[in-house]
Amino acid sequence: MSESWRKASLVSIRFRVLAGVVALCCLFLAAGCGESSGQEGDRTGGGGDDTLTVFAASSLTDAFRELEETFEKRHPGVDVRQSFESSSTLLAQIQQGAPADVFASAAQEEMDAAVKDDLVSGEPRIFVRNREVVMVPEDNPANIMDFRDLATPGIKLVLAEDGVPAADYALEILGKSEAEYGDDFEEDVLSNVVSREADVRASVNRVALGDADATFGYASDYTPDTRDRVKVIQIPPDLNIVASYPIATLKEAKNPELARNWTNLVTSKEGQRVMEKWNFEPAS
Repeated sequence: MSESWRKASLVSIRFRVLAGVVALCCLFLAAGCGESSGQEGDRTGGGGDDTLTVFAASSLTDAFRELEETFEKRHPGVDVRQSFESSSTLLAQIQQGAPADVFASAAQEEMDAAVKDDLVSGEPRIFVRNREVVMVPEDNPANIMDFRDLATPGIKLVLAEDGVPAADYALEILGKSEAEYGDDFEEDVLSNVVSREADVRASVNRVALGDADATFGYASDYTPDTRDRVKVIQIPPDLNIVASYPIATLKEAKNPELARNWTNLVTSKEGQRVMEKWNFEPAS
């Protein structure tokens, strides 16, 4: 074997070894790139970007459920997840870090607290208004025919928990009523309270089931599900409270664009027609 041939063989071997090393390195690099690409895809794909989380007052349940269907049809692949509870409960959850994109409150007080705590992005918008009514069971066993009858001894009255907007509005109404019905009217009515419920829907449900004689609810709580089980006793207009409902995108929203789109739908003419259908009043 000549010296020149031996050198050529060594060069060839070294070249093949080097080529193998390079190929192996490329293989590892390709695998690494593929894994990185997959992880990035998870972050920008399902990972919450296609979910909109809405925290809304319980009185908004029916209207917002209908708007949810409209929104999902217009945003294919988006899943709207809604939590309906009292505004005070929802505020507490947001303050404690619960993930949400939109907050719709039944009272300005809770929204003001969220703004004060720097939890809101942009300016909240009043999107609808609501009025309180008194609801009694369809058979009306306590024979409540007029607002003043709530002071009749022995009536079983239920209210939402203290701090829930519907209950706070009820107390305001009772306070205003003393000028017309006497100084003891509020005390007499409140002495008939037999339980406090988590939110206004829960108190209305107690009446619909016949477990109580009356409750304060919103006009929007007189729904197709309850109309054959309850009657409405109107509160005199000069004593009633008109509740303003604000809505806002939250600062920690996972998808602020979807949140803004939801707010735009709610405040649009189409959204307002849906709200009116469920007995809400226009914001303007």
